[in-house]
Amino acid sequence: MVGYFTIWMALWVVLGAITVTLVVLFRTRWRDVRAWKKCAVLSLWVHVLLACFAMMIRIVSGSAGLGPEESIRIAVAIETITEPAEVVPEESDPEVPPLEESADPPLVAPDEIPLPEEITEPAESALDETIEKVIKETVEQTAEASTPPSPAPPLESPQLLAPPEPAPEAVAQDEPEPAPPEETVVEQTSKEPVEQRTTSPEPSTPRTLPVQRAKARPQIYQQRSQEKRAEALARGGGNEASERAVRSALAWLAGAQSREGHWNASRHGAGTEEVVLGHNRHGAGLKGDTGITGLALLAFLGSGHTHQQGPYAVQIDRALNSLKRVQAPNGALHGDAQIFARMYCHAMASFAVNEALAMSDDQALLPVASRAVSYSLAAQHPVDGGWRYRPGDAGDTSQLGWQLMALKSAELAGVDVPETTWTRIDRFLRHVRRGQYGGLASYTPNSRPSRTMTAEAYFCRQSIAARYRGGIADSAAAEATDSLLRSLPGRGKQNLYFWYYATLALHHAQASIDLPEEHPHRQAWVKWNNALVAELLTSQNNDGSWPADTVWGGYGGRVYTTSMAALCLEVYYRYAPVSETPQQDARPQVARPWRAGGAGRR
Repeated sequence: MVGYFTIWMALWVVLGAITVTLVVLFRTRWRDVRAWKKCAVLSLWVHVLLACFAMMIRIVSGSAGLGPEESIRIAVAIETITEPAEVVPEESDPEVPPLEESADPPLVAPDEIPLPEEITEPAESALDETIEKVIKETVEQTAEASTPPSPAPPLESPQLLAPPEPAPEAVAQDEPEPAPPEETVVEQTSKEPVEQRTTSPEPSTPRTLPVQRAKARPQIYQQRSQEKRAEALARGGGNEASERAVRSALAWLAGAQSREGHWNASRHGAGTEEVVLGHNRHGAGLKGDTGITGLALLAFLGSGHTHQQGPYAVQIDRALNSLKRVQAPNGALHGDAQIFARMYCHAMASFAVNEALAMSDDQALLPVASRAVSYSLAAQHPVDGGWRYRPGDAGDTSQLGWQLMALKSAELAGVDVPETTWTRIDRFLRHVRRGQYGGLASYTPNSRPSRTMTAEAYFCRQSIAARYRGGIADSAAAEATDSLLRSLPGRGKQNLYFWYYATLALHHAQASIDLPEEHPHRQAWVKWNNALVAELLTSQNNDGSWPADTVWGGYGGRVYTTSMAALCLEVYYRYAPVSETPQQDARPQVARPWRAGGAGRR
């Protein structure tokens, strides 16, 4: 009998340890797991404890027939769980120690746009119905507060969706040879015919957001023109070698395009699981065709090419048409991408469509752009202001950066984005601030800072600085810059995602004509740019592409790495920077209130 007591005591010690472990996991690593899954796991564990307790009582009281009274037999039914609790991975940077989080001032919650309730693994059809309902409600609210535009007149020379002129012997290859732009010809051999050009936006598809027509290419894109590019290139630190690398990259991308107009992610190495930062994403990117198509389009657009003019007009036109065909009725552009890549793909694809519309003012793109914006607005979290893997998920900085750029491009194209959306974005950026002066940033509001998220958040704050009473505090900018310069290109494995945002942020910070050459921002840019150009030019393949052996290259493949590298080298003229008013170096000024009424309203 003593032996039984010993065994049971040991068993209860083990059960107690497991119970404590579960409690700790629910408060730490499994903190973001959905509530119903936590309840299921707790229910299962309580049943196990009750079963063990019942068995112990039976042993202590004795078997039937040993005591003076008849034993009571207890039957315990144990409920089983068919699916384990899902743990959504979070990005972190183990090399950066946790830093003191700056205090956030109290915020007043803005008026909220109705968003879908929290999703618990619904079927795709149910999700589509939910988003469509939310989009309809959002449109009705927006229409009440704005004057609807006049109907669009027919376009005299529409440029979108035309079948390209047939040309002989043009076939996309896995390993294309680099070719000069003027020799790039693509034959229309798609099994699915390309839609004919239309003379006006689709009459059967109502506009989902108020729109004002852009009369000319927005000023922010004007440095991409052939006349102004050389000056911007020389002023920013580019040269003929960097431009030659961009031309080779675009030639490779043109040759790697599929006959249907998109770029096939898996065909060029996407979807290889590399467990980056210790998280298994199950080969995310394998079906991310719309995302890498968006990145490739952005590389062409960043160099001044459009579907209306230039040597790559045919390729860009076919790519835009492929995104139009794959767009869901609710506006989503993620295609068949799996959960970890889905929202990235939608944001990147809509970013490209919106920028193409802003650069060309081709109203045939308007229905695609406005529906994509509506989906993004419905997917934003109503409280923390971010985006993540599914509509309504609590946000992360990585997703927010792409959504912000897509929405900024939409505004430049004339598509209205409610002020509430920008207020929420600002709220999220405040909640992920880290460091002594708030210059660093983390992946989520409850995680540690990382240099990649610091770079992305720095650029995001620059992008919405015009809505502040001033810009970013000098102390916060210096803290962010110092962090980025500690990981110059050429140190360790290439991380084009980090380089992309750090390049945009550092170039923007130094590009004001009011800054003298000896200003720290300009000195930081020279240091970063020299290291970036040297690393990219020496690592480019002979065919014009960049290898996929980078931190995130396994997920996006060579189309991803080539597009991102080209975008880095186009930074000199891609966006004309907006001068900011320097602030006093004081910590309380890191977070600034919004102007009354806000800027940028349509």
